[in-house]
Amino acid sequence: MNELGGESVPTHAENLDPYDGRWVAMRKGKVIAHAHDEETLRAHPALAPDDHVFPVGHPVTGWYMLNV
Repeated sequence: MNELGGESVPTHAENLDPYDGRWVAMRKGKVIAHAHDEETLRAHPALAPDDHVFPVGHPVTGWYMLNV
């Protein structure tokens, strides 16, 4: 929780430029997995339920949900 009572926004310590146009999963500020699409990324064995999963760079076309 932040001082306004909302959820805190995760900070990303790692440079995400190499992952432009891809989906990434982050844990504690580090990329732990990446893929071209969300479905493939969510199937990655290293992914934990509480990891942050999101697209990097320009919006990926199509529909997707961010697990916030």
